[in-house]
Amino acid sequence: MKIKNILVAIATLAIGVSCIREEPPSPYADIEAFALPEPVMLSEATINQENISVFVRNNVDLSALVPDIKLSDGATIHPEPTIPQDFNHPVVYTVTAADATHRRVYTVQAITSPVYFYGFEHWEVLDKSNVYETPVEYDLRNNRTTPWDSSNKGIAIYQQYADASLYPIHKTTHSATGQYAAEMLTKAGPGSILGIVNIPVVAGSLFAGVLNPLNALKNPLLATGFGQAFDEKPLRMTGKYNYKPGTGNYIDSKGNARPEKRDSCAIYAVFFRSDKSLERLDGTNILTHPSIVAIAMMPIQGRGATPGDGFMPFDLPFVYNENHTLDFEKNTYKLTIVFSSSFMGDYYEGTPGSRLLIDDIEIITEEKEKQ
Repeated sequence: MKIKNILVAIATLAIGVSCIREEPPSPYADIEAFALPEPVMLSEATINQENISVFVRNNVDLSALVPDIKLSDGATIHPEPTIPQDFNHPVVYTVTAADATHRRVYTVQAITSPVYFYGFEHWEVLDKSNVYETPVEYDLRNNRTTPWDSSNKGIAIYQQYADASLYPIHKTTHSATGQYAAEMLTKAGPGSILGIVNIPVVAGSLFAGVLNPLNALKNPLLATGFGQAFDEKPLRMTGKYNYKPGTGNYIDSKGNARPEKRDSCAIYAVFFRSDKSLERLDGTNILTHPSIVAIAMMPIQGRGATPGDGFMPFDLPFVYNENHTLDFEKNTYKLTIVFSSSFMGDYYEGTPGSRLLIDDIEIITEEKEKQ
């Protein structure tokens, strides 16, 4: 038998054996989707690591609800989803993978009112496999919620620092009020990663929503899912900031130095109508999607360096699209807030060394103005 035929025979046998051999049990212990009964939910749940936030309508009975939970293939969960739970308080679920070895413990919190004020006083490690921290917030009823995600999650795929302060987004004691503020830094990137993507610059970006790190390498603009449920009409976003652009060359998405360009920060909020076809905005449509109702944005001339090391106040009005008529009875609306040390950071552009500090962010709504 010729060598070629022998190789073909061996390959055929190997394929046959691989088809017969059983796949090993799955090691994944994930809650992939979570929902409460539709009359209760205001919008779909936000799953951020092992924290699940479910925005619910006001004045609904949460004392005995049966959730709809989708798990990884072969995984089991305790307590059983068919058992009613009191979601007036955090509910803890333990998911065990099909391999019976890997486990994840999820905490579900029903959020009964939007978060209006973000003081950045509370930071936690949400991803237990990394050390970076993420700010957590509390609503008016003192329910803990995790509205924020950041570029740290994507960076941790290829760079795991030993110290949380080395990540582009971290807490700082250089605050406007209180103990902490949020600090965002633009850093030199790792360059080409396995020939899949070129990352010449990494910007510190913090936003209300969820980042999918698997998309960060394939298409960074699709990695970000912007938006959290918000059932009031926002009028203004106020806060305090300090910004210093980097002093070196601006680096574009191809890694080219652009000395004629100057870096600027991103500070804006977007209010939009959501439905099953548009659960969240992403980097391709965050400022352009036709479902956007209003935008509050730091003007171009306001994104340069702030004087000194102190914080500057800002008060940004929401500019409404005249083509939209608000109807909270028929529609679901969401709000996202976006901060970045480099405005084009989602394209991997910016000036290394750019730094943005943010503190005391507040959304002023029409209801609050009437009080």
